Amino acid sequence: MDWPKKAFFLLVVVSLLTISFASALSEFAVDYEAVKDKVVYREPAEFYISIKNNQNFNDKFKISFGINPKWSTQIVPPKDSSVSIASGATKKVRVLIMPVSEMPPSLYRIPVTVKSLKTNLLEKIYIPIYLKSGKLAGDYPLTVTVKVSIPDEINPKESIRIMIDLRNRNILNITDMKIKLSSILINKETATSLGPLEEKTIIVTYSFNPLEPPKKDTVTLNLYVNGESIRTIENIPVEIIAYSDIIESLELEKSFLKTEKKITYTNDGNIRKQKTLKIKMGFFEDIVTSTNPKTYVLKEDGKRYRALDVDLKPGAKTEIMLVKNFRPLVLIITITAVLLILYFIFRSDVVVKKQAVVLGTKEGGITEMKIIMNVMNRTARPIKNVAIIDNVPNIADIQKEFQIGTLKPTKIVTHERKGNLIKWNIDFLEKYEERIITYKIKSKLSILGKFKLPPAVIKYENEKGKDVITHSNSVSLSI
Repeated sequence: MDWPKKAFFLLVVVSLLTISFASALSEFAVDYEAVKDKVVYREPAEFYISIKNNQNFNDKFKISFGINPKWSTQIVPPKDSSVSIASGATKKVRVLIMPVSEMPPSLYRIPVTVKSLKTNLLEKIYIPIYLKSGKLAGDYPLTVTVKVSIPDEINPKESIRIMIDLRNRNILNITDMKIKLSSILINKETATSLGPLEEKTIIVTYSFNPLEPPKKDTVTLNLYVNGESIRTIENIPVEIIAYSDIIESLELEKSFLKTEKKITYTNDGNIRKQKTLKIKMGFFEDIVTSTNPKTYVLKEDGKRYRALDVDLKPGAKTEIMLVKNFRPLVLIITITAVLLILYFIFRSDVVVKKQAVVLGTKEGGITEMKIIMNVMNRTARPIKNVAIIDNVPNIADIQKEFQIGTLKPTKIVTHERKGNLIKWNIDFLEKYEERIITYKIKSKLSILGKFKLPPAVIKYENEKGKDVITHSNSVSLSI
């Protein structure tokens, strides 16, 4: 091969290697950012390692530091020692590097290797740390930052979660740490520990008296290490809010035709509550229901209620007893039904209604009147041998002339003590038949004031052939 051809071939090979190398370098990029790079013995330096995935696919990268007994390395959190990074994305990983052997003050370069787990390509950088002469770890002052989060508004029915974020700013291992929260409402003490450069969140759960009245308060946080106060945060505002809720509980007892219901209303709040308690109740249900204490009828939106106005302090209770009793109603219906049955069993088959009409007066008194008696068979069978006997007091005389169409008396008898007796006989009274008997009487003197005619006596033969006696009504007249 002559020299021009050899030169051309060498140029092609070098170009391909350069392109390949450049391509490999561009697969991903690694860099660092110093947070703290000047330290003393046993004081950690802090860096962020930045990894950018330039590949056209997602990949996972592993970070390693090799073996160096003079330096302690830590990735925070440890799980970030292997990180997944999407195509075109960048990920920062926090790294702590601390000198654990005494070395002269100088500039040290710590190697960091990043490996692609898909392509096995490696990228190595060196992190510079300036080691200074200075204090040992045991001489470092306590440096702990605290952030506390408490809900501004508190419902005393519910427990609250108090978040306390702690961060140890140096390499001291704090084993005896106490957090104390104090105020009018909150008093809580919690023990914990904090490792070198550790960050920790403490969650404190606190419960209140559900009836704690509304009020504003301020909380103070004190942080103690080995019994000494190292941090105080004051005037953290909190407030117990006002709430009120009437809750209802029910007790039910049933017996024959009777239901007793006890409703208990409780003010499950921290403020006084005025309310109208309403129990839906229809009209017919109300008839058989009694309440204790007394309630009143309330109508709203076309609905009917039994209502009671109450004023309840926090935690106070009131009870309403409702007794739904069907026994009196059933008893009344039963008695009514029995009386109706007895009435229809024992009522007279023949009824006579007696009335009187004034026909004449003189000097302001009654002198003449007409007596009318309606005799009726109210059964569906004929009745035999009906006799009606009426009595006219001695103060008046019967007129012997009787109106045409009326039943004439069978007998008129004058009695010295009982007065005049008039008798009518009806041999046969058809079913539901009605007869009208009329006669006139004239008083011997003018009757002033009230005048009473005694009831007529009715005698008839029932379906068993036995005689039955009944009476009409009496008649009172006055003028």
